[in-house]
Amino acid sequence: MAREPLPALADFVWHLDIPTRWGDHDSYGHVNNAVHYSVFETTIMRWLEIEHGLATDAGPVRCFTVENGCQYHAPLKHPTTMRCGLRVGHLGSSSVRYELGVFDGHTAVATGFVVDVFVAADTERPTAIPDNYRRVLSLLVRV
Repeated sequence: MAREPLPALADFVWHLDIPTRWGDHDSYGHVNNAVHYSVFETTIMRWLEIEHGLATDAGPVRCFTVENGCQYHAPLKHPTTMRCGLRVGHLGSSSVRYELGVFDGHTAVATGFVVDVFVAADTERPTAIPDNYRRVLSLLVRV
């Protein structure tokens, strides 16, 4: 089975640089695989909360992560600065699929995704994505 070509940094709409920390590496000197999930979450939350001022912990709607995944393409060694690319692959009525790439320079070392479902804070049942979130998330849709 042929493997899909790895995405380029330019395939992502927004990028965030994150330096590795001493504790991020494992006994082989590679950035530990679990760190990539933290990088994904940091990138998404930075886009929502810092770049666009959305209060994800307040209001009548919350986001629950219902699925995520990561493929590792090459080891990443500490110390370095990772660049995480972010885009939206699907924007539904109550869910969003974020697609992410972790790069060392211009080389994709990991790619992954996070699916969040918007829920009503009081019932924790799926609800429509609020307009202010939809506006911000639509900026990440790659056309």
